[in-house]
Amino acid sequence: MHITFNGTEYRLQDGIWFTGYKKAPQLVQDDLNKAAKDDFLEQEESLSDVADVIKASEIAEKRRDFIRALVLARRAYELANFKVGVAARVSNLFRKLGKSEEALQWTEPYSRTTHVPLLNTRSASFADIGEYLQAKKLAERSLAISPGNTEASALLKRIKSEYPGAYYDLF
Repeated sequence: MHITFNGTEYRLQDGIWFTGYKKAPQLVQDDLNKAAKDDFLEQEESLSDVADVIKASEIAEKRRDFIRALVLARRAYELANFKVGVAARVSNLFRKLGKSEEALQWTEPYSRTTHVPLLNTRSASFADIGEYLQAKKLAERSLAISPGNTEASALLKRIKSEYPGAYYDLF
């Protein structure tokens, strides 16, 4: 997609606007995204393959349109056969919108999973609402499944920094 804005031509690549090889400034990105909103909606509504809908959700997220990204992720969830992976995406988007309780609700049916991205988003959601014991348990479980998992390690550091005095009491 190409748009001319203030005399400059911009092209869209994976949700980011460029002029030549240079990324457009964020304020310009926002204006271009508003200008192309109807085109985005039209393209996204025609999608029926789960992978395409998830990709559209990821692109909407790159455009910082988290609500649209969430709508698309929820649509992908309805279409998906492997729902746990898409539930992790939906949960993560709820967290980005500051709705950690809803994030937990989306992942509750998969609370016994070994799917690391879902464990990580559940852990982060529990930390968001101050349930540090649950957050720590899930982050440790994620690390047990996937040693060296940087997201789970970062979650444990976050838990330790937000709950420093009693971190080691969280057993």
